[in-house]
Amino acid sequence: MLYYIKQILSSGDYKVTCLFNTDEVRVVDLKDIVEKYGKINDGLISQLTDLDYFKSVQLDSYGTLTWENGVDFDPDNLYRMSKPQIVSK
Repeated sequence: MLYYIKQILSSGDYKVTCLFNTDEVRVVDLKDIVEKYGKINDGLISQLTDLDYFKSVQLDSYGTLTWENGVDFDPDNLYRMSKPQIVSK
């Protein structure tokens, strides 16, 4: 199955809560990736270390997370690395 994000529900602390095309709400934690590239200052992903900039995440027409500087992540990989959101009843 090909995964894509239908909606961004929230973002902060290097995490993005997303509604995927499976109708699952899942949390994508990008902290390790952002910190890794922040240390080497790659010029693109390292910009995401600024939490205000990180929160400017958008959803593109392919159903993936993207930022104004061109950084994006494959939605299949985002799904695999995400965790289901625990819904309290």
